[in-house]
Amino acid sequence: MSARATRLGRSTAVLLSVLAVLGASAQSAGDAPSAAYASLAKLPDWSGWWGSGQAGPDELRMQPPPLKPAARDAARAAGPDADPLRYCRPMQFTGSNGGFTEAIEFLFTPGRVTVTNERGLLRRIYADGRAMPAAPDATNTGVSIGRWEGQTLVVETTGINPLASYGGVPIGKNVRITERMSLKDPGTLQIDVVTEAPDVLTQPDRRTRLYKRVAKTMANEITFCTEYDRSIEPGSGKQRFDLTPPADLPPPPPR
Repeated sequence: MSARATRLGRSTAVLLSVLAVLGASAQSAGDAPSAAYASLAKLPDWSGWWGSGQAGPDELRMQPPPLKPAARDAARAAGPDADPLRYCRPMQFTGSNGGFTEAIEFLFTPGRVTVTNERGLLRRIYADGRAMPAAPDATNTGVSIGRWEGQTLVVETTGINPLASYGGVPIGKNVRITERMSLKDPGTLQIDVVTEAPDVLTQPDRRTRLYKRVAKTMANEITFCTEYDRSIEPGSGKQRFDLTPPADLPPPPPR
């Protein structure tokens, strides 16, 4: 066999090897999504919508958070209208996913659980084995890393907006929230929450919330900002905002 034929034969063999590898890779890539989605069948059934029978303020009255004295005094002094913009702020996660006026939905995809509700909350819980970032940027929903312990989803959340309200005061920095989510029975989802907020709490705040399946198939958007004018107290007609001009405001120019 000539040298030219030998080189041609070797080139052909290399080309066939490359094509075989590419073909195998393409086949693996094509099979991966279906295999990954098939693995979701092993997870618990959290499909549909979930609701809570207890309003957040009622829960806090029945089980007050262990606020530090300064934070507790600030919350009492501020009263219920401490933040006149609270109705128009985006949803901020400080341990509760809502569920009283708005239903909650859990969406399972490979390596991730997405939590959303009808008021616009959107949490992405990464359950693909990644580690918590060392110094995540603070956001309204934080950074959530989850892992499955059997049929229980354990979620660690950090990077919470320090100005987000918790018990009527800003939650502060270095917050860590741990959730354990599991089915108590087929129609009841139990979420055990531990909130560590060293700026405002004397000790971790521990709560258990129970959610029941809601008989609905479609979402209803609920917005307390655009549909209701919260600058006016509906019952009394009282202006919620202080419109008193500053004492040093100069008089208006002559007309």
